[in-house]
Amino acid sequence: MQNILVAGRLTPEQAQALTTAAAHYPAVRLTVYTSNDQLIWPAAVDVIIGELTDSAGLAAAMLAQDLVLVQLESRALVAQTQSITAAMTASPTAQLVLSMPQSVLTIAQQPVKWYQHRQQRQQLVAIRTVEQLLGQSQLNFTLIQGSTAADTTVYNQAMSQTWTTAVPARRPLALTDYLSPNFKLPFVA
Repeated sequence: MQNILVAGRLTPEQAQALTTAAAHYPAVRLTVYTSNDQLIWPAAVDVIIGELTDSAGLAAAMLAQDLVLVQLESRALVAQTQSITAAMTASPTAQLVLSMPQSVLTIAQQPVKWYQHRQQRQQLVAIRTVEQLLGQSQLNFTLIQGSTAADTTVYNQAMSQTWTTAVPARRPLALTDYLSPNFKLPFVA
């Protein structure tokens, strides 16, 4: 039995996609850590209600997990990443996959008015800080930035030694890619 934790504020569509994809793997036990208590989950899914900025709650949820999938929110990237990296010390052998809705490419390609430049710089600094925190953490991580083929970038532990920031991917990657039947997990299905 492999244990997978999905953490973050998930939409009903994401919840449905996750449960459908997880159903293809009978040897997977899915746990969800979310602040959205309005979603209805199948009985086979363990649900924990909590915020991504709660290190103690995350640490408890991450115990004995093989894979941790996290959907970061744009409004609190740095705080959430700090909390997640602190919580991962309780489960250092788990593989960590983080996904955020924006990437450096998304932000840089958006036309902005003169009064939005400061906000744009703050967003870029937050993304770069997240990359630095993950690179310094010594965790086994993959960071997926962006949500469309034009702006998706990927950054992982091996790249953190040689690349200063995330690099563009050929196609969009989502959390459900790590649960789809075509994706080769280091687990036995």
